[in-house]
Amino acid sequence: MTNVVIGTAGHIDHGKSALIRRLTGIEPDRWEEERKRGITIDLGFAFFDLPSKKRAGIVDVPGHEKFIRNMLAGVSGIDIVLLVVSAEEGVMPQTQEHLDILNMLEVKRGIVVLTKSDLVDAEMIELVKEDVKEHLVGTFLEGQPMIPVSSITGAGLDTLVEEIDKMAVGVDDKPEHIPARLPIDRVFTLQGVGTVITGTLVEGKITQDDTLVVYPLEKEVRIRKIQNHNVDVSDAYAGQRIALNLTGIDKAHLHRGDVLAKADTMKSTMMLDVEFSLLKSAPKALENWTRLRLYQGTKEVLCRIVLLDRERLEPGESCLAQLRLEDKTACKYGDRFVVRLYSPLITVGGGKILDPNAVKHKRFNEDILEDLLTKLEGDPKQIVDGTLYKMSKAFPKVDDMAGQSGLAADLIKGHLEEMLEEGTAFMFPSGEWIHTSYLEEVETHIISNLNSYHEKNPLKAGMPKEELRNKTLTGVKNKSADIIFNQIADRGVLRVEGALVSLSSFEVSLTPKQQEKVDRIVSFFKLCGTKPLAVSEAEQKLGLGKKDKDLIDLLFSTGKLVKLDEKIWIDAEVLKSCENALISHLKSESKISLAEFRDLVDTSRKNAVALLEYFDAQKITKRQEDYRVLR
Repeated sequence: MTNVVIGTAGHIDHGKSALIRRLTGIEPDRWEEERKRGITIDLGFAFFDLPSKKRAGIVDVPGHEKFIRNMLAGVSGIDIVLLVVSAEEGVMPQTQEHLDILNMLEVKRGIVVLTKSDLVDAEMIELVKEDVKEHLVGTFLEGQPMIPVSSITGAGLDTLVEEIDKMAVGVDDKPEHIPARLPIDRVFTLQGVGTVITGTLVEGKITQDDTLVVYPLEKEVRIRKIQNHNVDVSDAYAGQRIALNLTGIDKAHLHRGDVLAKADTMKSTMMLDVEFSLLKSAPKALENWTRLRLYQGTKEVLCRIVLLDRERLEPGESCLAQLRLEDKTACKYGDRFVVRLYSPLITVGGGKILDPNAVKHKRFNEDILEDLLTKLEGDPKQIVDGTLYKMSKAFPKVDDMAGQSGLAADLIKGHLEEMLEEGTAFMFPSGEWIHTSYLEEVETHIISNLNSYHEKNPLKAGMPKEELRNKTLTGVKNKSADIIFNQIADRGVLRVEGALVSLSSFEVSLTPKQQEKVDRIVSFFKLCGTKPLAVSEAEQKLGLGKKDKDLIDLLFSTGKLVKLDEKIWIDAEVLKSCENALISHLKSESKISLAEFRDLVDTSRKNAVALLEYFDAQKITKRQEDYRVLR
């Protein structure tokens, strides 16, 4: 589905709002003050139907330099711009600044509209056309249609609508298959309705009752109602201007510049790695750590620029830089932005976001610069590779990577499958991915921890999995950690036995004295057979104390002794013979009582209870009234 959003641009009092009123019949100036003064202060919205039956939304932006911040919020997500120039005055300061902004945001389509043509003669119109053409050289509007119109007489409006309709045919379909994203440009409340936001849906699809997240607040909300151009709809698609009635949040917690998106597809950030260009018209070179005003999507935030590859940036030059923000925002790879000086308030540059969740970099770091150049060149596979490596610690799914990289989910999936075949990526059965370079780093970390553990605990057969996971895979789910341990074990590096992990090269080495004691303990419990003594009594007979704890633990970890409970230990071979006898009996008799089992294995009632409860816990048997049966 192709949805067209048109934006206006141009100097104050050049007739933008009047043009929209004549095209649509809708008053775009929402505030009484705007109508009294004849000046657009904030964003206005309207719509009309094109001859091709497509509905075009229109965003009317302020022309006054004091309201450039509102203008920047309005041009987010537009497909076609109408650069409005008065035939009486020609190009003025805000005309040029708006043109610079549109150029830096890489708006691709536009029409120059010469308004107030009824107030001048044909010769004047030709002079203004030549003046405008000179200013359009090298911009996206060079060679585009230039149409004189009058919002009073209606002259030229039919031609303008025809040109808009032709241009709308070339507007690409917006990506509806990737997670939804809507930069918020208005927030208000309606009596009996509640909190309402508006904006242009730049990606994805939103359905009534969807649950989405407001960034950077990271607050979950539900979509109660959707409107597209004052009509209730059940679904909204990328490219449409929409109003959403939200539940789960108050107006006070929402602001222009916030982003509504699918959960886990974006992250709040205070640092952005960017490619930055300084306008040729900038008044002076830009120094490192200059304070700027960043405009991205509908957001305005103060920031400092860190020049990563030079000491200063001259007008007309581009560089790699990091923007360190004074407040959180949320954006994606590839998003465009504009910056203005902190003071005086003039537009000086803009560029492309290369990493929307950057970490602090040292300047002139060759590895960092090489990574950013790769992102700047835009090789999707390299971007997927870098994004996966960076996100591996969080075990991302494809949608998570789409949210961070700005690439389409199906494109990412294709490159991940290639990486899987090449052995540079690993996928978990539940759909998470990690980079094998990250797996190698984890392996090094695990080996280091196990080496340290074996040195401190030479009599322990291995480190408990949970302890190793907490030290090396913080926050990773148990199942995922087990898969990683097994992956590394398959390469012969680790040995995983039950709940213990050890280096494959590690073996418990006992002194002759320790070996003699171990043999004596094992022999003692073998002799006890099915009538083991209570632990305290056994320890007393064997002369065991706290100093022997590691030897006892070793016997449990190697499976030579088994705990029926904390008070009764038994030889593993004896236990196995009891299990075999029990299973054999139940296969022939189907059930067994406590007394029958006691006699079967020749033990005491107390030990018989402990044995049967152990077998229940191991899911070999289950209790049915006064009997045990096989599970």
